[in-house]
Amino acid sequence: MPVLPRGVSVTLVEPKGPVNVGHLARLVSNFGAEKLYLVEPKVDISVAAVYASHASAVLDDAVVTTFEKVREENELLVATTAVKATKKSNVIRRSVRPDRLHDILSSAKTSSLVFGRDTTGLTNKEIRMCDVTTTIDTDPGYKALNVGHAAAIILYMASRRSDGLRREQGRQAREVFAKSFYELAKAARVPQHKTRNLFEVGKRVAATSVMTDAQLNLLTGVFRKAVATMDATQERGSKT
Repeated sequence: MPVLPRGVSVTLVEPKGPVNVGHLARLVSNFGAEKLYLVEPKVDISVAAVYASHASAVLDDAVVTTFEKVREENELLVATTAVKATKKSNVIRRSVRPDRLHDILSSAKTSSLVFGRDTTGLTNKEIRMCDVTTTIDTDPGYKALNVGHAAAIILYMASRRSDGLRREQGRQAREVFAKSFYELAKAARVPQHKTRNLFEVGKRVAATSVMTDAQLNLLTGVFRKAVATMDATQERGSKT
C-alpha cells in the first residue's frame, strides 16, 4: 500500500480559495501526512472546512505560521512549481521528477511538500529557501495545474516506494558541504561568474543524492583539506 515516509507534512502558502484549502485538508488525511501548515492564509478556515468533508479535523489542527518557521521546523523542504528552469544558471528551478520524492523525503526526519499561491505559485525567494524543487510535466500550452490537483498527484507519487537506497541526511550537513564546495571553487580561482550559484548547486546536489550525513561530512573534510593546502601553497609562494 502506498504510504508517505515518516515526518512528511504539507505546506500551503498564502491560500485564498476555501475550496483548495478544504481539498488540501482531505489530501493530508488521504495520504497520512503528519500536519498541514498554512502560511499567512487569506481565507476563512470555517468556510474551507465545508470542503474538507470528513477531514475538517485537519484544519482544526492546521498550523498557521510563516515560511521561516516552516523551514526552522523541517529538515527538508520540497518546492513545487509549474515553472521549470529554461537556463542552466537558474539552479533553484532545476527540478527532480515526482517519482523520486519518496526516496528524497525518506532521508529526513521532518520534511514538507510546499505548494504556492493559487494564482502565482511560489516566489524565487521561497524556492531558494527550499532544498529540492519538483515539477509535474504537463502540456506546454497550459502548464499550471490547480493547486489541489497538483497536490493530489505529488502526494500520490511521494507515497510510492521505489528501489532506491535509504539514507539519513540533515540540512546542516548539506549546507556545510555546499559551503565547502563553494570555498574550494574560490580557492581554485574559478571565475566569479561561475561560482555565483555554487552554494545552491552543492545544496541541491546533496539533497537529491543518496549520500548520508557521514558521507557528506567526509567529502566536506576533503574539500577543506584541499582549500587549506592551496592556501598554504599560495602563502609560501608569496614569501619567495
